[in-house]
Amino acid sequence: MSARPQPVVMIGCGGFARRYHVPALLADETLAIHTLLDPYPVAETHALVERTGARLVSSLADLPRDLPDAIALVTTPHTLHAEHTAAALECGYNVLVDKPFVSHASEARALADRAHALGAVNAVAYNRRFDRGCLRAREILRAGGIGAVRFVQTVQLGYERAGWFLVPSLGGGGPYTGRASHMADIVPWLLGRQPTALRSRLRDGGPGRTDRGGFIELDLGDLEWQATCIEEGWHMWDEVRIFGEDGLLELRRPLTLPLGWSLSWLTRRGEQEETLAAEPIAGGATRDFVAAVRTGSRPACTFEDAIPAVRIIERAFEAARTPGEWLAVGS
Repeated sequence: MSARPQPVVMIGCGGFARRYHVPALLADETLAIHTLLDPYPVAETHALVERTGARLVSSLADLPRDLPDAIALVTTPHTLHAEHTAAALECGYNVLVDKPFVSHASEARALADRAHALGAVNAVAYNRRFDRGCLRAREILRAGGIGAVRFVQTVQLGYERAGWFLVPSLGGGGPYTGRASHMADIVPWLLGRQPTALRSRLRDGGPGRTDRGGFIELDLGDLEWQATCIEEGWHMWDEVRIFGEDGLLELRRPLTLPLGWSLSWLTRRGEQEETLAAEPIAGGATRDFVAAVRTGSRPACTFEDAIPAVRIIERAFEAARTPGEWLAVGS
């Protein structure tokens, strides 16, 4: 007789969840979507419920509490992550939450501590950590492939054009929250070091909507990181340039792909050392988390690991209130 499939509880089922998480869940025959929480289900959500036989509920109070070893995916609007993640932990679930995790470092700390106290496996789905270009760049940096790093520049252009992302009570902030949060995680992860101070300039979005992004300068001691994250320009462009004494690493997301960053490694004199094409494979964070629950391995990015990225974005918003002033990032 086959073992009972491991239950999955989906808290939210928006477009990203359906593109990124759901294919990985359906491809694993040892998993079963048991419950799906969505107070405003669209046609695609109803189709998923019909396909899987999942129970559709509309509130946190309706989540089941009798599911040992259940996996929960929190994929709701940004400002709801803290409440929904806390509820999932109290239900006894192991919890994977989409970035940007939460809005405030105090929330991140409280959730990390609670997950530890409950013994729950926990992670944040910073999916860039699974791109082969990013993984290779990290290897090159660890091996000193471009020498001492002296300057980092990141550019993110474009943002969502409609929907809850632009509503402050749901989206939180604009591009800083939805997009720069990726860079706040991946750049320190690549470099193996965190910024100590930053300053920021934010562009107002007008009454009733989130901001339009802006510019952040971050001090990492002997190097500076300049981050641009604005609504205008090539829609959904992502680019990371890491300059060392002996070379350059460039990571870019092709405009034609929803996932995956290409890698270009240049030597000191500009010769091409290595290239990697983008690999648009969805579900890396999902599969990593499932494996961690089953084997006891450490997820790629735990709640604890995600706290510094939350702190960077929170401080960037605070610094924007006094443009030009450097604020300590803290620890």
